[in-house]
Amino acid sequence: MIATPKKVVIPLAALLAVASSAVAVYAFGLPPFERRGEIRASDVCESLGRSAKVIPALKASLPSDPVYRFDDRLSGRDIMSESSSYTADCLVWGEDHLLLTARTEMILTETLESTPSDVRNWATTALDARESHIKSFNAGTAGATAAGKAAVLVPCASPGRIPGGVYSLSVIVDLKSQAESSEPNIRQELIDLATSAAGFSHAKAKCDLPSKLSG
Repeated sequence: MIATPKKVVIPLAALLAVASSAVAVYAFGLPPFERRGEIRASDVCESLGRSAKVIPALKASLPSDPVYRFDDRLSGRDIMSESSSYTADCLVWGEDHLLLTARTEMILTETLESTPSDVRNWATTALDARESHIKSFNAGTAGATAAGKAAVLVPCASPGRIPGGVYSLSVIVDLKSQAESSEPNIRQELIDLATSAAGFSHAKAKCDLPSKLSG
């Protein structure tokens, strides 16, 4: 006699219970269906600027997290008050850790024309990286990137406006926790964030020198 395999019958109620559990797990963001938090324009730091590229850049560069919180800090005064104390800081937090920072500060550049040596010194300091690890891009006086970072130097105060010489805005975007994508894929996104932040602060600080930012 040949044994006939028995059919395994799963009750419909059991199937429905499994399906309902799966939906609940996804809905509440439990592993492996952890939900990504929403990044709304109304929540994003004002100091990052209002470029149409800001939200896509944040979504592409930030790692998945169920919550995104933005902390914006502006301090100091604009150059019309002959002050060089202007700073802007945007901190982007996940549920329990810092994901990204964007810092803008006024720095003395002494003359209108920065030498290649001046630019190299600024870039290595701003990015805290070796010169061989830095790539440049065209924006402002100089733009530079390294692993997980982007920086741009933008002319701001003309000679005599603030005591000491010529002043520029130095903007540094530092990705503390990287997205799942590889470094080359997010380089442009970090550049977009840095240049947008530079444009905002150039206007906010009432700079009287052209920013040399495209667009």
